[in-house]
Amino acid sequence: MAKKKLSELELILKKLGFVAKTYTDEQVAANAVHIIEQGTAESGYLKTYIFAKGVTLESEVTQDNLIGKVNIPKDFLVTAVKRVTVEAGTGALEGKWVIVSENGTAVTPYEAPSSINAAGIWALFTINVKSGSATDEYLSVNLSELIDVYTGGNGIDVTNNVITIDLDANGGLEFTGSTEGAKKLAIKIDSSNANGLALTSAGLKLALATPSTAGVGGTNGAMSAQDKENLNKLNIALCSDAEIGSWFGYASDSTMVTTTLPAVSDDSIEDE
Repeated sequence: MAKKKLSELELILKKLGFVAKTYTDEQVAANAVHIIEQGTAESGYLKTYIFAKGVTLESEVTQDNLIGKVNIPKDFLVTAVKRVTVEAGTGALEGKWVIVSENGTAVTPYEAPSSINAAGIWALFTINVKSGSATDEYLSVNLSELIDVYTGGNGIDVTNNVITIDLDANGGLEFTGSTEGAKKLAIKIDSSNANGLALTSAGLKLALATPSTAGVGGTNGAMSAQDKENLNKLNIALCSDAEIGSWFGYASDSTMVTTTLPAVSDDSIEDE
């Protein structure tokens, strides 16, 4: 039997890629053809649409009423991105790189995509593409190679991005201690010439000076605000060498002191 001339609808369907199993004299009305989105797209595709006659539900599609399918390829788009922590696998995952956390939250370890090839912190991009039978592809960026990580040691502590130095009041400006955890950066205070300076648990401190009692005791240190006020009230002005010299009848300069006394004769001395 000769094939019949294709209708306009059949020509359109053929251009869309449909290949009819057989051609018959049966005519299909345009309003009897329905486009149904398949619940789960064919492997490797974004969407699958079913062309069927006389039915409107995917569950009703059979080989007899199926006209054909159209698969919509996936676009090359990023559908997701995660910050993942990667470690060497153990047990059943030994010899593989595994993801142990996503965006800072611990997860049950699972095998990392093949684009990840080292331990560290990675940015994992999910690319929505059709590539053979694969449904997704991945682009991975090793963030550990972009960041310098600093850790504490030898008296320096790094916690939550805060760097602190532990000062030891018993040592000098050096690292002390025999073990790594016990080493501290120490500042030494010369007790014989400290003049009130000390290193306390709160930090460096300069004590106030205290007066002696009957010439005994007293300590060196800083002047208090009240001490300064009392000193200012005395209104003492410094005297020059010339002023002091005039009081005692001699002149002075920066190099020598000359004193002139009147001549004294034996006659001028009287016995008491």
